[in-house]
This record gives sequence, structure tokens and C-alpha cells, in this order.
Amino acid sequence: MADEIALKRDLDSLDDIVRRTITLKRQIELVVAENRERWQKQQSANKLIDEIAAAMRRNAVGTDEEKKVQKQIDQLKKASRELRDGIAPDRLGGQPHMRVMLESLTLMHQQAAVLTVRIDSASYTVFRRYQQMPQEVSTWIEKHPEFEVGPLFRPEQIEQASRKARTTIGMDEIPLFLHGKQRRVGIVFNDQFPSIVTVEPDADRLVLTSNMAFSAGLKNLGELQSITLPGGYSTKARLGTVQRVRLGAAILQDVPAVVLQPSDEHLGGTLGLKLLQAWNPHFAESGISLSLDPENRVSTVLK
Repeated sequence: MADEIALKRDLDSLDDIVRRTITLKRQIELVVAENRERWQKQQSANKLIDEIAAAMRRNAVGTDEEKKVQKQIDQLKKASRELRDGIAPDRLGGQPHMRVMLESLTLMHQQAAVLTVRIDSASYTVFRRYQQMPQEVSTWIEKHPEFEVGPLFRPEQIEQASRKARTTIGMDEIPLFLHGKQRRVGIVFNDQFPSIVTVEPDADRLVLTSNMAFSAGLKNLGELQSITLPGGYSTKARLGTVQRVRLGAAILQDVPAVVLQPSDEHLGGTLGLKLLQAWNPHFAESGISLSLDPENRVSTVLK
């Protein structure tokens, strides 16, 4: 059947994403480990320099040597930074080489989310069609047990493929990269439409651009009303509801959303972290991911 051909294509695509994710995650882990080592050495060197500097200042205070000592201290710290070239973890996700990898990993997460939902739905459809075959076909199959007629992929095979993808990709660790000082993550609207939003730790609502709302199929938006966005920016927007929002292992349903006007498209979308409180979200020490609590993999209905 055509549905089974499409299902096989999606399974192959999901397997390809899993394989590419393994390679990319390994590259990212190596960069993070190397940077952590450099950063720790740099911090240790700076601490030692500060201790030496304090001792030198005590002996130089009130003498002609004081300015010379301070200049030497500054030169030592500059040399320390240049030799080790460590990046603070909270800035690593904004470095060009790291950001490229994190953006690619984000896209793979989104593609895997869309594919797993589509595969589950297609598998159910195929299984139901075999169950609902015309009576004459079912009778023929019963009379010819030498022929095996049934779905190309059994339900347990589908479940195994989906579970492998979720485990390997790591849906509890959401890739996070920086745009300036903004933390960006990938989400999926209504199981079909991927998008990038800024995470706002102290906010409790979803803000969409007009393009995001159109892609997500939002309809029956409310009247324009005045709102204040994170950061204190005031504008006018409409209210709507997104049927489903996926962020890694987290699934939000019937999510109230603020929809910006087309003139505010440049502001981008934002996701209030408080919407995910059921999953205990927190920023990882590495600075490049948003962690969700695997104990709380439940769907939250927001009202």
C-alpha cells in the first residue's frame, strides 16, 4: 500500500537522523569538554595571579613601583586569556562554531519529533486497514495459510524504532544556542510546524509572531489589546490558542498564545519557562542545553 511505502520512507529518515545525531552530539561533547578544561585552567591561573598580585600590591603600596606592578598584573592576565582561550559556559552557545552545530542539532530534534508522530499515526492507519479488509480478501487469506499477508512493520517494530530515536537523540536535553544574549530553542507546533523561539526564564506565556501563528494554523484570534512583552516592550497583539506545542519530551496542549502584529515580526517568538514547570526545566551547566526532568514526562493541559 502507498501508506506503507510512505511509512518506510519516514522510518528510514528517522534512522538517518539518529545516526547523524550520534556523530554530531559526539563532536559537541568533545568541544564542551575541551573548553571546560581550558576554562578551568584559565580560572585557576587567574586566581593564582590575583593571589600574587595581592602580595605584590601590599609591598608596593605607597611606592613608585605601584603602577609598574599593576601593569605587570594586567599583562599576566592578558597572557593567561590568550594562551588558554577558554569561553565561559554561559557564552559557549554563542560562539560561531558551536552555534552552527547546536542549530543543526536543534533541527534534527525537530525533524525527529515530527517524524515520530507521523510514524505512529501512519502505523495505526495501516494496521486498521488490514483489520478492515473486505470479507472476500479475509476469506481468501484464511484459505491460503501458505501466504503471509499483513503490515510490513509490526507495531512492536514501530515502537522499538521510536524508542531508539527518543533515547539516542535525548529528548530530555533540549539543544540551546545563543543569539546575542537570548537563549534560543526549537519547538514544534501541532506536531508539524517547527520554529525557533527565545526562552524567557521568568515568563509564563507563549508569544508568537504573525508568521508562526499562520504556520500553526491559529484561527479566531481575539481583538487587538495592549500587552507588555518580556523586557518591558509595550505593543498591541491578539490572543489565540495553540492546540499542541512540543519541546523535546514536553507536550503542552491548548496553550494560550499572544500573537504579535506583522509590524512586530522582528521581535521573534518567546516561550515562558514557567509553562514547563511540570517538567522541572533548568539550564544545564554546559550552557548549551535546557534539561527536562524525565520523571515528569506527562502532558500538561493549560487552561
